[in-house]
Amino acid sequence: MPRPKSKSKKSNQKKFKAPYVFREESQLVLGGNEESPRLHFPSSDNFVADAGPGCHIAHPESSDWILGWEAVHADDFDADEVSNIPDIAIDPESGTLTVCNLHHYSLVAYITVYEMRLRDVHGLILKQGSTTNDKGETNQVTTLIVLCPPETFAHLCVILPLEETEISSYQIDLEQLRLESDVQPWNQHPDPSDVYHDLFLAFPLRTDSTNPSFLCTQGIHGHLTHFFSGNLHAIDFRCPAGTPLLAVADAVVVQVQDHHNCTGIAVTNLFHWNSILLQVKNTAPDKPLFVEYVHIQSALVSVGDQVQTGQVIGTSGSVGFSPEPHLHFAAYRSDHPTAPTVQVSFAGKQGPYIPRAHAWYNDDGLVVPEAAS
Repeated sequence: MPRPKSKSKKSNQKKFKAPYVFREESQLVLGGNEESPRLHFPSSDNFVADAGPGCHIAHPESSDWILGWEAVHADDFDADEVSNIPDIAIDPESGTLTVCNLHHYSLVAYITVYEMRLRDVHGLILKQGSTTNDKGETNQVTTLIVLCPPETFAHLCVILPLEETEISSYQIDLEQLRLESDVQPWNQHPDPSDVYHDLFLAFPLRTDSTNPSFLCTQGIHGHLTHFFSGNLHAIDFRCPAGTPLLAVADAVVVQVQDHHNCTGIAVTNLFHWNSILLQVKNTAPDKPLFVEYVHIQSALVSVGDQVQTGQVIGTSGSVGFSPEPHLHFAAYRSDHPTAPTVQVSFAGKQGPYIPRAHAWYNDDGLVVPEAAS
C-alpha cells in the first residue's frame, strides 16, 4: 500500500448542490483535450482484489461501480465559477459524491466516508472496511481511490442517510457526514522502465512450517496504490503480523520509524506509517540502492547498524494505510523523500524473478500452487 514521500495538500471540499447537469450514461465521456498527455492507467491484473477490503477503485478503464464520468471544459466556466467548484462535491438533495477536475492534468483522490453507507450505480451498498487511529479508536469506513482524468467530473456514488428514509423525501444531513479526503495531481513515475541490474536481492520474509510461502497481493503498477512515482515498482506480500523481516542484502540501516499504531483504510493513515530503510552495501558509487520495508510492527535494528543478508531486522505489521497485514517492499536509487522507485529482482533457485500478484513466493522463488497451499 502507499507510502507517500511527503504530505500532500488537503483537498478543497464543499458540501453543496453541484453546479452541473448529470448526463445520461450513454452520453458520459472522458474529458481532456488534444494536448492532454497520454494516460497509462494502472493494471487491474497485478492486484488481488480481496487484499483491499473496504477500498473501491475508480480508474477510467476499470470502474463498473461508479455512476459515471462526465466530460467538462474549463473554458465553459468563468473565473468565479471555477474558484467555487471544489475538488470534492456533495449534492445534499441526492447525496451524489463527485470528484471535480477542471485542470488539464489528472488528479488522484483518496476519500474516506465514516460510518455512512454508499450506494453504487447498481443500487448495491459498497463494502465497508475498518480503520483504527493511533489512539485506538476504531470506525467502519468506506474509502474510494479515484484516478480522475483532465477536465472530467467523476460521479462516484450516493451517500445514504444514517436513518432509512423515503426516496421522495431523501436529503442527506451534511452535519452528520464525516469525510476525509486528499486530492493531488497524479505524480507519475519519470521512468517506469528503470531497472536496477547490478544485483539480485534475497527474499524479505522468513518462512516456516506455518507460512512456507507468501502471496503477492500487489505488484508493479498495481491497481490499488502502485501508480505513483514513489510506489510504482513496489511489491506487497500478505503476511501475518509479527512475521520476521529479513535483510535482503548486506546493508546499513538509514532510517527507522516504529512508533505508530494506526491501521486500516482511512485517508489520514496515508501520512502515518512504520518503516525501515536500508542502504545496500557493495554497490558502485554511482549506483546506490536503498530498500524500504513499510507497515512494520516493530524494528529490531537502529540507525547506523550494519546488517547481513538474511538477518532479522524487524517484524511485519499493518501500520499506516493498510487494509490487511502485509509487507510493502520498495527500492530506490536515493533516500530523498520524493525519490521514484526502481525495479529490482529477487534471487531464486530457477533464476532471478519479479513477484506478480496472485502468485506465491518464498526464498526459492515462485512456488507452485500445490506447494503454496
